[in-house]
Amino acid sequence: MRDLASWREFVAVCVEGYDDVLPEYFHDLRVRDAIERGLADRSLRGMEGFDDFSHAVNVVDERFREIATVRINLSDPKVFAWWHHVVPGRGGEEFARDLQRHFGATIEIVEER
Repeated sequence: MRDLASWREFVAVCVEGYDDVLPEYFHDLRVRDAIERGLADRSLRGMEGFDDFSHAVNVVDERFREIATVRINLSDPKVFAWWHHVVPGRGGEEFARDLQRHFGATIEIVEER
């Protein structure tokens, strides 16, 4: 559940505009990777609360899909899940600069909080 809370918090930050650097963004996505490993573990599927957890993850994922609308081209896209292929359309100046420099992607710059 802690990972779900972290994923939910990360997505909430992205809604406002991601305000850190690109390497930290990819590091932050690791929580969703951990969730996916749990969802894919067949031994957990029959456990009480699994379906509720899976549904809660899907709700947060849908919110992330709504705001992470800028696609980036990764060097080996098959290695990474869908959430690694998109970034939020809004972010801080440094994040925006990193995206432009590394992927040629442009996002709206928001004032840092």
